[in-house]
Amino acid sequence: MHLLENCNSECKEVAQKLKSSFYVDNCVTGVFSANEIEIFIEKTKLIMSEGCFNLRIFESNVASKSVDKHSGETFILGIIWDLDNDVLKCCTNFDSLTCEVKITKRLVLSTVQKVFDPIGMLAPSTLLPKLLLQEIWKMKIAWDQELPQNIVNKFMKWFNEIQILKGVSVPRCMKIDIFTELHVFVDASKGSYAGCVFARSIVDSRVSVILVRAKSRVAPLKLLSIPRLELMACCVGVRLVNSILKALNMPDLKVTLWSDSTTALWWIKEYGNWSVL
Repeated sequence: MHLLENCNSECKEVAQKLKSSFYVDNCVTGVFSANEIEIFIEKTKLIMSEGCFNLRIFESNVASKSVDKHSGETFILGIIWDLDNDVLKCCTNFDSLTCEVKITKRLVLSTVQKVFDPIGMLAPSTLLPKLLLQEIWKMKIAWDQELPQNIVNKFMKWFNEIQILKGVSVPRCMKIDIFTELHVFVDASKGSYAGCVFARSIVDSRVSVILVRAKSRVAPLKLLSIPRLELMACCVGVRLVNSILKALNMPDLKVTLWSDSTTALWWIKEYGNWSVL
């Protein structure tokens, strides 16, 4: 960060982009045209070389002499990126399970952790095993103790269905402009609460709606009222949309937040002390 903040004036624009593009040792960003790729890569290498950072193995969905790979599939932050079709796919390479396999808490947890979904596109699919894990924790079952049959049946049903996700893909590119609107939907139930953000744009004189991000959470073990969980869902929704506005660097986009909880909405609009139960 010190290097990016103190680079020469000719590379300031690229350095500003890089500030929000590094994730551990990976740089993930984009440019607006194929002609910009060469200039961006050249300036990026120049900036980082000043601190002895050797950036290499550039991959893109567009061919360029500075790009090492522009076809086939690659991994980007744990997600499969199909460079030819420019879509993202879920990485769900599970080992097959048979009736002879002992289903334990350790196995359930390790299986769930294999579904890496930082954007939250698979939130509806990953919520069920989270609920199962919470149920298992309540039962105080040891890590390698075989689970009750009713839990095993639920887990195996989910495990067999999750294989369908191998064929699911979502567009990487999201066309937005200053007229794009973000719509945030939140909801809660006794066992969980969630939020999701959609971008509504006009593309080629047609309305386009695309899911941007989503997040689901299991309700705490401590029993809470539905209105309180609805309020927590509102909090998740606000955090999601704030992260999106920051990532897009478009703070002036119109944002509409939706909730069907009149109680939570009253709490949010109330300027006095909250009597949250």
